[in-house]
Amino acid sequence: MGAAVGVVGTTLAAAVAGLSAQRQVRAEHRHWRRQLRRDAYSAFTARADELRKVLKEINAELITPGADLDAVRTALDGARGLLNGRLADAQATVEIEGPERLARMAEELSRSLSACVAAISAATLGRGAGSTSAVTDPQGARRFLDHASSKRTQFVEHARRTIDV
Repeated sequence: MGAAVGVVGTTLAAAVAGLSAQRQVRAEHRHWRRQLRRDAYSAFTARADELRKVLKEINAELITPGADLDAVRTALDGARGLLNGRLADAQATVEIEGPERLARMAEELSRSLSACVAAISAATLGRGAGSTSAVTDPQGARRFLDHASSKRTQFVEHARRTIDV
């Protein structure tokens, strides 16, 4: 009888230990996934902020009288590189890590920044280096930058809620 009780007790103790270990593994996995997502969201936000800052500087130069259009075009090439390079890479990571809603929000923010690049590019087309007025619509790029700021805020708020779950 004592041996039977010992076997049952040992079996129950092993089962409880196994369940506890599984619970611990699941908790560690959730923590690891949360950390991956946090890193992805942070990297995407940092790249978007970097590009937004560059675009603000370009737009500020573009709307000044006697703007150096060659410098603007060079900076714009750098902005395109950020958009199609580091920001695109960070967006792809967000798309992989999910969830779907955040991936869509990242895409919307990227599209806003891309539209700003296009607006600034259009403003410089056909303009010579000695042009007195570089921009016909100085607020065009500003509207895209404001829209990108709004999309960034939405992305960050939703990312926080996703991570805190």
